[in-house]
Amino acid sequence: MKKQLLLFSILACSSLYGENIGNINLEESNIVSRGDFQNGTTIVQNKNTIVITQEKIQEKKYKNVEEVLQDAPGIIIQNTPFGPRVDMRGSGEKSLSRVKVLIDGVSINPTESAMASLPINSIPVESIRKIEIIPGGGATLYGSGTVGGVVNISTNSNATKNNFLMDLNGGSFDNRSMGLAGGYNINKDLYVSYGFKYLNSEGYRELEQKDNKIFQGGFDYKINKKNRIRLQGRMGDETNNGTTEVTKKILELNRKAPGKDLDVKTKSNNYTLDYEYRPIDKLTLTSTIFRQNQNRDLNTESLDDVTIELTNALEKEKITSSQQFSFYDVKSKMKAKFKEKKDGMKLRGKYEYKDGEILIGYDYTEAKINRNSTVKSHTIKSYYDGNTHMTLNQKEISGITNQVKIDLSKKSHGIYIFNKYDLTDKWNITTGIRGEFTDYTGSRKNGPNTMPMVKPKTQNIETDRTMENYAGEIGTMYKYRDSGNIYARYERGFVTPFPSQLTDKIQDPQLETTKHNNDPNAFMSAPYVNVASIYVDNNLKAETTDTIELGIRDYINDSYVSLAFFVTDTTDEIVLLQSGVTNPAIKRWQYKNIGKTRRMGIEAESEQTWGKLGFNQSITLIDARTLKGNDKAQIKKGDTIPLVPKAKITLGAKYKFTEKLTLSGSYVYISSKEAREMTGTDKTMKFKIGGYGVTDVAITYKLDEYSSIKAGIKNLTSTKYNLRETSIEAVPAPERNYYLGLSVKF
Repeated sequence: MKKQLLLFSILACSSLYGENIGNINLEESNIVSRGDFQNGTTIVQNKNTIVITQEKIQEKKYKNVEEVLQDAPGIIIQNTPFGPRVDMRGSGEKSLSRVKVLIDGVSINPTESAMASLPINSIPVESIRKIEIIPGGGATLYGSGTVGGVVNISTNSNATKNNFLMDLNGGSFDNRSMGLAGGYNINKDLYVSYGFKYLNSEGYRELEQKDNKIFQGGFDYKINKKNRIRLQGRMGDETNNGTTEVTKKILELNRKAPGKDLDVKTKSNNYTLDYEYRPIDKLTLTSTIFRQNQNRDLNTESLDDVTIELTNALEKEKITSSQQFSFYDVKSKMKAKFKEKKDGMKLRGKYEYKDGEILIGYDYTEAKINRNSTVKSHTIKSYYDGNTHMTLNQKEISGITNQVKIDLSKKSHGIYIFNKYDLTDKWNITTGIRGEFTDYTGSRKNGPNTMPMVKPKTQNIETDRTMENYAGEIGTMYKYRDSGNIYARYERGFVTPFPSQLTDKIQDPQLETTKHNNDPNAFMSAPYVNVASIYVDNNLKAETTDTIELGIRDYINDSYVSLAFFVTDTTDEIVLLQSGVTNPAIKRWQYKNIGKTRRMGIEAESEQTWGKLGFNQSITLIDARTLKGNDKAQIKKGDTIPLVPKAKITLGAKYKFTEKLTLSGSYVYISSKEAREMTGTDKTMKFKIGGYGVTDVAITYKLDEYSSIKAGIKNLTSTKYNLRETSIEAVPAPERNYYLGLSVKF
């Protein structure tokens, strides 16, 4: 880290927000004549909000939203085999359920956590008008899953001027991408928008390749002064031919070494219809209906060791003996189909009165999840009994198969009221309350599962649960001068479980052996098989959260400064314990409510501009610990919450040599974190994942008023770190790589 910081100071380059991308934008929106559907029924809350504009996104030549958020202050992007996840304020491994991502006000979060992805890259980055990052809470307006924060992506779907933007990019690993977005005013009342993105690239590792196509379009029509309608559609087709983790020992020899095949093909389509009605100037009513569909095909391989232990209890002699059958390097293939369909409706009404404004709303969402997966190994003929390699008898020769069929649904109804009251022209108070009612239904079918010496088994488990949760908040903000304000807020929130979290996958203790017969010496006890699992109901409860936040924002001596302090206590926090294997078929997990956890931290940002030279900095510090543990979950008081880095630091600089030539750079540091996984005997083990820092540099040349070219180097010092890892395996991040791009905008 010291070496990189020294290099940074020499090059005067730093944080991924070296282009003013990470700071709060205090200016008024310049979208005025047609207005934003969201702004029509939104009340500004007393929170620390970071705004990333389209101009700043273009300056950095980001390929997708994932890259934009990687550089943002306070955000950690988690890499999974199935796609990225967004972590804020110490959400850790539970980021999917604690951070909500919206596109034009509609959530795109999946409704399951196992093998799920957050489709933040399903939108052309060229079509983004701005990204708002709101750390820490939003339960009143957005419901469950916002205690970590909210990310709202606004597109150019209702811009007022004709616009066009195109990017052409190339880079290391044979990376090629092309994106365009724009809009055209057919007349003063009808605006049409469109977007397209194509990306094709080999991976950093051998035998990996990506291909991604996104289409987007819609219109915004002003029927008359009181009525307006907007329709948007988005379709995606993504192929990711990757490979699984490899052992860390192999990475020491070859960081580009591939693992087993892990191919994911995703097709999605999303539609949103907004309607706005303004019966009087002070009253705005909006309604939104949406449908989201995602289909994923997953094909992967694994190599596992299988152990089958049969116990023989001789009642007369009261002797217990056992025989162990070990099958090494069993090769399996998994084929799975995932379908998620989500339909919803949002109703809002905002009324502006003399000293404030009030917002009343209703949300409804119904999500259906379907999964069909089959894992089948090659035929097993031989085993090792601890002394000798043996051959199975003809009747026992078979493969190992595991089949799972899941049909689950989650329905949520939410009703809320939010009020902002101006005590004076400098001091306001906000209050809000929400009730949310959730129904879970569905089933899991596990089997028929087969393996040598064990009878085939099929299991069914039904889900039928209801939950009722309430949220509320109160906050205040005082504007002590034109450029500065101080705020404080308290929020009671909640996090409801995903449908798939209502069951655990544990070791199956009730298998039957095929060796039962009339022989008094037969193996009569239930066999132990290390890869055999069953699903059981876990009676999981929703989390309850309490957050206190204090903050200040101001301009001091031409320097923007933002500082926030927060404490979030979670009661009945849902924790995940899972085995460290990568094969989904034999991975076991347990979801548990633990007594209480606490996340406390500081978020600080600043920016300075001196003539041609600009700097910015941010630091996020988080301490996330267990206050009250759970013996069954093997979590004790004082334990660190897994996968939560203690610090993220961003440093940035930009120097404008001329009106056409600019040099910029960035440095991002993410500290170490603790991970936790289950051993083969379902005991918990902990291990540390090291921290790392990455430096990027870039140079931009403005060809004319409408176009520019940019070249850059990512990970300048070839820092070696991993995108994800278990205690024995990992997926490496790319070392030094290069890019070149052309932008056209008018």
